[in-house]
Amino acid sequence: MDLLIRGGRVIDPASGTDDRLDVLIAGDRISQVGRDLARQSPDTRIIEASGLVVCPGLIDLHTHLREPGYEHKETLETGLEAAVAGGFTAVACMPNTDPVNDNPAITHYLVSRARQVGKARLFPVGAITKGLEGTQLAEIGEQRKAGTVAISDDGRSVMNSQVMRRALEYARIFDIPVISHCEDRNLSGDGVMHEGLVATELGLKGWPAAAEEVMVSRDLALAELTGSRL
Repeated sequence: MDLLIRGGRVIDPASGTDDRLDVLIAGDRISQVGRDLARQSPDTRIIEASGLVVCPGLIDLHTHLREPGYEHKETLETGLEAAVAGGFTAVACMPNTDPVNDNPAITHYLVSRARQVGKARLFPVGAITKGLEGTQLAEIGEQRKAGTVAISDDGRSVMNSQVMRRALEYARIFDIPVISHCEDRNLSGDGVMHEGLVATELGLKGWPAAAEEVMVSRDLALAELTGSRL
């Protein structure tokens, strides 16, 4: 069935379009974009989009789909359904699952499951280190071949600078970006809020901005040293 989306604000960064237009979809393809488009047949479904934005599918580069291991929180099916409902047609999922996505077998599983589920496209992010423990590098090359689009230890920083340097070197070799969690845990400790007057008044342990700034500075220096994408 054809679909005619009428009167929406069409935004397409690729073509530089930002205008109030109609969009005609024939089957699963956009066939026309323009003003005052006519329905192709009596069966053409019409969506009045006045006041709404019509744009290419959004991409979420940091999602937690929890499968495998934490399906009581989220599954690929529920996560990808939620993504599509919110206008996201592609998502990158973090590796903090159980087992951790630190080897090609888990990546293959995620890619295969996502194909079964359909909905949004899935782009797995592999771990930097085995078990997200920050000590031994994961199988970065094999993960890349299996389908990972980036590597990250997600909510954990790689505290060992030598390990991070090696990870960036491998990332350059395999042409894969590194997503860094910037937190010096020696500074953040068990802080629960921003360090400052309010934390003191509330009697809560603070987390100084320097905990993030130190790691940002280190990782930028290592990225420059290795020529990697960070």
